[in-house]
Amino acid sequence: MGKTTGEKTKARLLLVESDAWDAGLVQEALDELEDRPHENVLGRAVELFHAETLEEALASASAETYDLILLDLATGGASGLHAYLRLRDLAPSTPFVILTVREEESLALTAIREGAAGYLLKEDLDCLPLARTLRAAFEHHHALLAREEMPGTDDLTGLTSRAGFLYLGEMLRRLASRWRKSSSLSVINLTGYGRMKDVFGAQARDLALIETAEMVRDLFPDADLLARTGTEQFAIISLAPAPSSESLQTRSRHWVEKRIGRQSVTPPLEYDAREISLADSDDSLADLLRAPLAQSAGVPK
Repeated sequence: MGKTTGEKTKARLLLVESDAWDAGLVQEALDELEDRPHENVLGRAVELFHAETLEEALASASAETYDLILLDLATGGASGLHAYLRLRDLAPSTPFVILTVREEESLALTAIREGAAGYLLKEDLDCLPLARTLRAAFEHHHALLAREEMPGTDDLTGLTSRAGFLYLGEMLRRLASRWRKSSSLSVINLTGYGRMKDVFGAQARDLALIETAEMVRDLFPDADLLARTGTEQFAIISLAPAPSSESLQTRSRHWVEKRIGRQSVTPPLEYDAREISLADSDDSLADLLRAPLAQSAGVPK
């Protein structure tokens, strides 16, 4: 199996094609795309791997990960959907584009109903049609992944889940940069959470999380994203945040004192909290959430 040399950032494409002429046409089309980077039709560079038989393709798909598989259903004398179904079982998360002739177009449509991302007639195998088909397959696949990973809701607090926060939060960062708006990330950890169940019981521990979610809503009424991002962690993103003369630690303490009073017997609502400007950081949101919190906003007993 041969491959072109390429950078790690290139999309890895596995071509499963026993016809040397058609395989050469695919390679020529990809070479032409590389010679026309200014048009950016495909949207990314491609590193091509070639399997001449179904057995070679199965071995490759078992050992390697590809961004897309371009499959001729008739490879190695296979018929029907046999080749597609076997490869799909080995690479269920990889998008497939079917290569076929016009007489077999109905079979390609059947493959799409079985999950393939698209198809291309060999009669149309040229630079631009190939680029558009591959790009559509990439975008279709990414749309499916986005739908599967769409933000959920934390069942206990009703806030956005961690997955939703990471997905939507990065979108908000890009929008803030595009609109030249300031943006901030606030992170609040409920300290002592791990001990609450042993000392006060599971119900009290859940109540502490619910109360914290209410605090987050009250302290950030105009925030763009509120989430529970960990077992005891909450995070907030605000575009163009309103300035405050008090730190988040102080505001958290005041909220607890006003809501519950200075605590003694009840589970103590004590927090570590911080705020940062997202424009001043190149770290991902996941890394920022993992960073230690430097100061405490614990409510004095």
